[in-house]
Amino acid sequence: MMITQIGGVPMDADRTAPYMPRLEEAFNKMIRFMNSSSTSYQSVAPGPLLSGSQRIVLRALINNGPFQVSEVANQLGVTLSAATGLVDRLVKARLVTRERDQEDRRVVWVKITTEGEEAVRAAEERRRAAFREMVQNLNEGELAQLCDMLERMW
Repeated sequence: MMITQIGGVPMDADRTAPYMPRLEEAFNKMIRFMNSSSTSYQSVAPGPLLSGSQRIVLRALINNGPFQVSEVANQLGVTLSAATGLVDRLVKARLVTRERDQEDRRVVWVKITTEGEEAVRAAEERRRAAFREMVQNLNEGELAQLCDMLERMW
């Protein structure tokens, strides 16, 4: 029997092997469905379409901002140049601003705008609508069980 480590937890590969094709297919379908939610649910919450990275950065700015571009790179686990490009696109879309620090003019802060906050709210509403559609055929017990199972995975 082959034992592997996933996230520091031993995993019995023989036990999971028969389920992997079904799990992978279901997960892939869920990702495709969720990715299409931005456009499919535009009538639910109109607003700019955000990439996953844009949404992550904007949500982080709402929760913990402002950030320097290097902190944006750390949030996403990307290079500084990739984060700079992302911030450039967010500035162009008027979802964030760059502001020089008043005490140290070498420091530039990335701050979310009102439009950025509204874009995140709309994107999250569209995502919630997609989730609701995905689970509409589950009863309350199944919903609770699904939540429990997903929470146990992490």
